[in-house]
Order: sequence, then C-alpha cells, then structure tokens
Amino acid sequence: SIIGYSLCSSTMLLANKLAIEFVPSPSAISFVQILFSTITVLTLRATGYSSIDWFEWGKMRAYSYYIIIFVVTIYCNMKALEASNVETVIVFRACSPVAVSFTEYFFMDRELPNTRSALALGIVAFGAVAYCLSDSQLALNGLSSYSWVLLYFFLITLEMTYGKKLISAVKMESVWGPVLYCNALSVLPMFVMGMGESNFISELLRLPELSGPGLAIVLFSCVTGTLIG
Repeated sequence: SIIGYSLCSSTMLLANKLAIEFVPSPSAISFVQILFSTITVLTLRATGYSSIDWFEWGKMRAYSYYIIIFVVTIYCNMKALEASNVETVIVFRACSPVAVSFTEYFFMDRELPNTRSALALGIVAFGAVAYCLSDSQLALNGLSSYSWVLLYFFLITLEMTYGKKLISAVKMESVWGPVLYCNALSVLPMFVMGMGESNFISELLRLPELSGPGLAIVLFSCVTGTLIG
C-alpha cells in the first residue's frame, strides 16, 4: 500500500503539472478529478464490486471538518504546482513527516521518533534545506516564491494528522468508504472555490475540446487521484 501510494502520489504531481499546461485552471482540474473519483466509487458500489459504506449523517458530520481541510489542501497543491516546479513541491511534501511526527506527539499522544527515525527525518530535512539554498527561484524572488508551497506544507501536515485520527475514529466497512465520503462531500466545496477563478467555468466547458494528449493527461490524473484514495 505504501509503495502504491508513493508511486501514485509522485506520478500525480507530474500529471497535474502537465494538466495545468492544457487547462490553466487549478480548480477546474481538481473539480474534475474529485467528480471522477466520486462517480467511480458509486459505479463500483452499484455493480456490487464491494460492500461500500453508504452515506450516514453521523459519518458525514464527522467528515465535514476534514473536507474543508482536504479541499483547501488540494487547491493549494495545484496552485503550488502552477507557481513552482514539481521538484519543489516534492521536496516540501517529503518534509511533511517531520512536522507530522511533532503534531502527533502534541495532539495524538504518540511518542517522538526514536534515534534511528529522528536521524532519517533529519537527513530528509537537511536535503530539503540544501535544495532550497540552491534553488534559483528562491534566490531571485525570496520566500514569496514559496508562499503557495509553504501553505500547502502546513495544510497537508494538518490533513494527514487529522485524517489519520478520523479514519481511526469513524469505522468503515470498506477502504472505498473514506474515498467516497472524501470525494463526494468535496464536489460542492471545490466547485464553490473554483468560482473564485475567472476562467473556472470556461475551462470546464472547454474540456471536451482538448487535444488528444490533453484529454489523456487529464484522464490519467483522474485515475491516479482515485487510486491514491
């Protein structure tokens, strides 16, 4: 599962970066991906593939706070990819376990990393600092060039910590249950957030007119996003 998630996550970063080149609206791409994942899980449930949890008010209420973080994190991820290169986003995402380890210690009663784990996390952090110091974008524009990716770093730390707590507290019959809840409940918030972009609706309407490579990239990002769940 860890290997599969890592492959999908890193691949999706590249796919999203390419998708933005064809569809210059981060919200439009994210909205389509979330809608695609929702339809996929609903189709699996309708065909009887798996015993997938249906909507229950108690579970929906528990997921409501997480959905807000989830949607904003996705939006910031796309904006970070739009403003920075893929390597920068990967480096900051790779550093998130350092922040998560402290967040879990203070808010989830987890132990701090042992010496071996702390050394491994320290190496990751050192690599991130070394990368930033050699990044021409940072040298040219200062920390302002990292505004979106820093916000993304903060939010993904919060999302992973809260998400782990949520999955432990809200029991689902199938692994597809959380995927359905996260995506289905995020469709409307992502659409509302997208309305803040002047070209959101126009880019959604333009999707069927994309070239073959453009459609393939967007579809590939949708499939990968579903597999990440």
